Amino acid sequence: MAQIILVLLLAFNFASKEKSNKACYVTYETKGFEGREKFTVYVQDTGNTAYYYGFEIAHELDTSALVNTDQFRLQRANIYRFNGVAMEATGLKALANGESECVYRSKDAIDFTGGWHGDEKLEDVAFYMDEKLLSGEELSSSFTLRPCREFSYRQASKMFRTAREGETRKLKPVIEARREKRSVFRNSGYESQNKISWELNSTIAIGYMSISCIATDIGEFCQSDTSEVYTLDRSGDRKINDMGNTAYVWNKTNGTSVVVGSEFNINNDVAIQFIWDVTNYSKYYRNLVYDTPMEVKAGDLWSSRTQLMFKIG
Repeated sequence: MAQIILVLLLAFNFASKEKSNKACYVTYETKGFEGREKFTVYVQDTGNTAYYYGFEIAHELDTSALVNTDQFRLQRANIYRFNGVAMEATGLKALANGESECVYRSKDAIDFTGGWHGDEKLEDVAFYMDEKLLSGEELSSSFTLRPCREFSYRQASKMFRTAREGETRKLKPVIEARREKRSVFRNSGYESQNKISWELNSTIAIGYMSISCIATDIGEFCQSDTSEVYTLDRSGDRKINDMGNTAYVWNKTNGTSVVVGSEFNINNDVAIQFIWDVTNYSKYYRNLVYDTPMEVKAGDLWSSRTQLMFKIG
């Protein structure tokens, strides 16, 4: 009888700990990424509350002409189990390293513009916990596992014209567009809102206003609301490839999954979504530019809202 009571008490204590776990915890390091600021935002799985997705947002800086970046960016996310004191790594990833917010590519450009690809510099950035601004004093020192309901950051940045094919001389940086980004971390995942205001007339070949580096620990199968079920076998091709705006990706082996949904202010009905099925990730894309390169004029606005909700167990 004593043994049964002990087992029940242990089970009760464990359940109580899980019940008391907060929806979100934030760890901040003043020198967490290459000597610069880094946030790790642990968002609770809404169904299996002992598990958390640790989204890493860091200050990237590289002033070389080839990269030209100074911005905060969502880099990756690992999956953790919270023991009531510390986050324990499960060895699983939710997001692989890469771009998981927004990029575009101009016609004949040598690379994409923005985010992981560079040619973007922040003008202003602010960080919030439960919609309360974190002050400069609060961000002057590191902190660990500060509880909250949600975390968000807002960033205004300049996006510079990426060099075109055949351009050999060094060009003076020219602002092609301005970007407003708000990324919110809550409810088993995150939401990224992006606005691109064009400063120059240009021709855009690709507009990935919705993009996310879903990890292979999540990606074993995928489908959309209208497609068949595809096996993600790292073949290098595109899976789904339709005009929907919702995709489902899951891994039966790991018991993990994610639902991705997005909305654009233009071309929302014809934008193509697909999963790029490669070794590094099962990367989700949705392209605002439909069929052929798209002319934009100074003053035009593109906007998007992308949501990802993960699940484990």
